[in-house]
Order: sequence, then C-alpha cells, then structure tokens
Amino acid sequence: MTKVVANRGPAIVGVVCDRRIEDGVALDTLRVRYLEALHSGAGVVSLAIPTGLPVHDLKASLSVLNGVLLTGAASNVAPSFYGGITAPAHTLDTKRDETSFSIIAAALSLGVPLLGICRGLQELNVALGGTLEQNISKGDDRLLHIEDLTLPRDAQYTLRHEIIPDGNGCIAQCIRQIQQTPVLVNSLHRQGIACLADDLAVDARCMDGVIEAVSVKNARAFAAAVQWHPEWHYDKDALSREIFRAFGDACRHHLEKVR
Repeated sequence: MTKVVANRGPAIVGVVCDRRIEDGVALDTLRVRYLEALHSGAGVVSLAIPTGLPVHDLKASLSVLNGVLLTGAASNVAPSFYGGITAPAHTLDTKRDETSFSIIAAALSLGVPLLGICRGLQELNVALGGTLEQNISKGDDRLLHIEDLTLPRDAQYTLRHEIIPDGNGCIAQCIRQIQQTPVLVNSLHRQGIACLADDLAVDARCMDGVIEAVSVKNARAFAAAVQWHPEWHYDKDALSREIFRAFGDACRHHLEKVR
C-alpha cells in the first residue's frame, strides 16, 4: 500500500484589520506592505482577522493560526481604555481596540506567537494594564518622533534615530544578532508608552529614553512589539529582516508543535 504523506503547508498568521467608514460603508482593511513582509520576510501565509468578532470566535480562530500580527494604523488606541482623555483631533478605532485586546489575551494564554508594530505595541501595553503618552515628542529632551507629511511616503519611513538594546527579550536578541552599530529605526508615532505594563519588559529604547521595543515576560512563545515600522524595510534593513525571520521561525515552531 502506498503511504500518503499529508501536505504540511506553511504557518498561518492572522492580521488584525482596521475598521474604516468610506462613503457611508464600513470596511475592514489591511495594508499590503504588512502582508508582503509576512510572506517574503517571515515566510508565512496571512489571513485577515475581522474587527467586531465575538470573543469566543476570536479564540476559535487561534485553533487554525500559528501567529498574530498587530499592525500600525492611523488611528490611536482610545484613551478610555487606559484612563486618559481623548484629544479632539484624535482618530479612534474602538472596534479594532476591542478585537486586538481580545486576540492578545487569547494568543498569550494559548502560546501563539505575537508581533506588534507601532499601534500594535501600544495595544499590547494597554491590554496588559499599561498607559500611553499621547504626545511622545513633547519636551525639550525628546526627539521628534512623528513623520514629516510633506515628504514622499518612502522618505517618511527612512531610518532616522538610534536605538539601544535592553534586557534579553525577543527584540533585544534580534538587535544583538545583527551585530550592527549604530542600529537605526524609522519613527512615525505621535503616541508611545507612558507607564509600562507589569508583564512587559523593555527590549530597546531610543536615545531620548522613549521605549521602542518590548517583550512579554514569561511568554510561552515569541511575544514582542516594536514602536517603529520594520515592514517598510523588511527586504533591505538587517534588523527588519531579523525580526520577521525570528517571528516566522516562531510561527513554524508553533505549527510543528500543534501537529
């Protein structure tokens, strides 16, 4: 009898969508750049995680996912989730907030690898009990962390300032792995971490002290987030490549484990 070998297939990563209203119609959207970085940089297949799903459905989705990506976005985490006051000019996306908080809790409890980028770092901090500073560039001792919107998009994402690794978490290990000095990242965030959640450890800081990367203490799998945007340079920048490689490896390890 011929032995049939099952097609194992690639690891699958769920990507949390943004909720937008366009011409009176609700849309769940994803930026293609993140999907390209997952496919070409991490070697995984991506699936959309719609906003507004009930908690039990989000948990059920993790039975077929080997990783979760929390992307950046134009919207801010609603300050009501961490006791802050909403500024009139802030764009909010509470549907995404609720979805992200639920999928973070489920992924960490089940040991599913998790990577957050920009807004994703802020979501992770708030989900675990931390707070956010709504203008991280405010103060004479701070660098300017927001992009120049008059520049072309690619120029907005150029590598701008140095980061210093701290501790021995997932991202700190990626920084040290590339053996590069200085390590530069881009900077496109008005908000950042104010009070770090107790369950998070700092993996990297900017030269002005702003927290740029974190990892989850005692996580069962890769669980970390960065404040910059490695997806933009995943095919050129050494650190960006290393982050997606490490996340992809963790997702494949999870796939093998659940088999």
